[in-house]
Amino acid sequence: MFSIGDKAIDKSGKIFRIDCVVDKDFGQGPTPYFAMSPCFPYDFNPGYQCFIPVDRADVLLRPLMSREAADNLLLEIKSIPIIKDIGPHERKAKFQAIVSTGNRKDILQVILTLLAYRNERRKLNKPFSDFDNRLLKNLTTLFQDEMSIVFDMTPEEVAQYIETKSEIPLFS
Repeated sequence: MFSIGDKAIDKSGKIFRIDCVVDKDFGQGPTPYFAMSPCFPYDFNPGYQCFIPVDRADVLLRPLMSREAADNLLLEIKSIPIIKDIGPHERKAKFQAIVSTGNRKDILQVILTLLAYRNERRKLNKPFSDFDNRLLKNLTTLFQDEMSIVFDMTPEEVAQYIETKSEIPLFS
């Protein structure tokens, strides 16, 4: 499914470019691995590479959305319902489960829910939890990064493009 030069998303949502296939021996004998470099700096050191077994790549990696799928998703944003009446502990577990699936529409639902919750907290002059704040920042960054590659724009340009197209301030 994946080949050299492709870009793929790992389980944590980070985007990598497949540089080459190398044989590595991590204790079970030489096995072919994709050598991958991050497309964005994230929190990696310069020159960082990760290795994914070629025979498990379909399980460990997800392909990026097509431009058409991304455009369609942006048009759907306004119709994505927020998750209501969910307590902090339940919200944390549910959101982590949703994020782990990698479903972009569900991830957008989490982003929209967190934005609505943050606005609600602000109106009440109450703090937004550190967990919710980190999750929102992480999800919006990962979504923005994927869309920047899909639409061939810088992350800053794509943020404006997404907000204009969807008419929702996701990155404010």
